[in-house]
Amino acid sequence: MTSEPLIIMCAGGHGRELAHAYLCERSALSFLGFLDDGVTGSTPEGWPILGPLSAWRDHAHASFAVAANSPRVRRSIVSAMALRDGPRWATVRHPSARLGSRVTHGMGCQFLGGCEITTNVKLGDFCIVNRAVQVGHDCEIGDFVSFNPQSCLGGCAKVRAGCELGAGCLLRQSAAVGDGAMVGMGAVVVKDVPANAVVVGNPARQIKTLPAW
Repeated sequence: MTSEPLIIMCAGGHGRELAHAYLCERSALSFLGFLDDGVTGSTPEGWPILGPLSAWRDHAHASFAVAANSPRVRRSIVSAMALRDGPRWATVRHPSARLGSRVTHGMGCQFLGGCEITTNVKLGDFCIVNRAVQVGHDCEIGDFVSFNPQSCLGGCAKVRAGCELGAGCLLRQSAAVGDGAMVGMGAVVVKDVPANAVVVGNPARQIKTLPAW
């Protein structure tokens, strides 16, 4: 959690849902607005767009959350900001997110409403755990992983850095998903997924390969 006022990088749908999660238990004054290269003015909710992504240097008093759902885009934004005297990274957690007492996570993570992470789970930096995601016992999650709404991991699953798990997908217990892979919406993963693979269907099958993470 953070005590500094928050600025969210990227004002798309996920960024606006993240603002909602952040403000559930905070004063509106604790949220300054968004930085975005493609949007000006304000969001439909009236939250202000403060400028382009590069303007983060003008807000040294703030903490930041990167709301690009794509792991590759999120990593590029973080890399551009991670200077020697870089920003403070906020962890944002909706009040209904349930994290067990033996769950650990890195900096800059986001936990949206209704997600549940049970016990002895480790998450890396800059992960997005979206609405109603379920993560079972003893899972290992790398940096920059995106869980879309209602994705579900069985116990002891391993999801490496830069993966994106589509809405409603299922991973069998002990399954492993390699770096930079993408699991399609509603896919059922019953065997390991290679690095940078895109898999879809039930059972999940590979349809293409992404550039190396």
